[in-house]
Amino acid sequence: MAALLTLTVLSAMREPTQPSQWTEGHPISREKAKRLVQGRLPSVYENIALSCSAPLIWFRPTDNAPRILHNGTVTVVRTPKRLFGVTAAHVNDQYNEDLRNGGVTLQVKNEIIDGLRIIDSSSKRDLATFELDERLIQKLGLEPISLAWLPAGEGKGVLLAGYPANFRDHAEPKQIDWSPFFAIATARTVTSDQITILVPPDDGHVKNSLPLNCDLGGISGGPIIGIFETKSYVAFHALSGVIYEQSNGWIGQRIVGVTAEAITDFGKIR
Repeated sequence: MAALLTLTVLSAMREPTQPSQWTEGHPISREKAKRLVQGRLPSVYENIALSCSAPLIWFRPTDNAPRILHNGTVTVVRTPKRLFGVTAAHVNDQYNEDLRNGGVTLQVKNEIIDGLRIIDSSSKRDLATFELDERLIQKLGLEPISLAWLPAGEGKGVLLAGYPANFRDHAEPKQIDWSPFFAIATARTVTSDQITILVPPDDGHVKNSLPLNCDLGGISGGPIIGIFETKSYVAFHALSGVIYEQSNGWIGQRIVGVTAEAITDFGKIR
């Protein structure tokens, strides 16, 4: 039997409400995005972001004390046509490189999977999609997210989530305690190809679950979730992008993602 690393995610998780398919809407304003950090809304949105994402990890089971070789983040998406996982193409490339160097065991959160059954991959987009089993998603307690039919707006509210490698703790052999990354921020720039978010070091209106300017390597594949509202001010959310790059600087953490418009309902990449 393959070895299994047990992960404990150090975050309170409650069941979110799956967004409906709205026929009208627009990104919420910057001021409303700032108000998300007040009251109970931060925990609600944190649950939404973390319920649709999970760590994707792999290790060599032949090691005396198996330790994670590398990890990324997977975002679970459901469209009217298909259920599938999304991550960064470079995460899949690293997995294949480690696999060529010896047998590895691959897990989504606390469940072993038999490799990545790739639907499509694009090095240009740095995006990869792969098949996921409905029973696996239910067993892990994940809640798939819908693709956004609206682009995220510049200066508008977004949610970020992922699993940084530096914030996992090998509490004991085969036991990993993991602190996920979550932030409420605003989109800095939005084009047809990418979304750029800057999480500044001193902004009382930004909720960030980890210290600013920490190493967030491992969050690639995590969701960028747009927050929208209808003309009658009913709020809803959907996947606006997928993280593929992060860097630190004196002005804060810069996070870049490919827009969800690159992904079709069938999981193919445009």
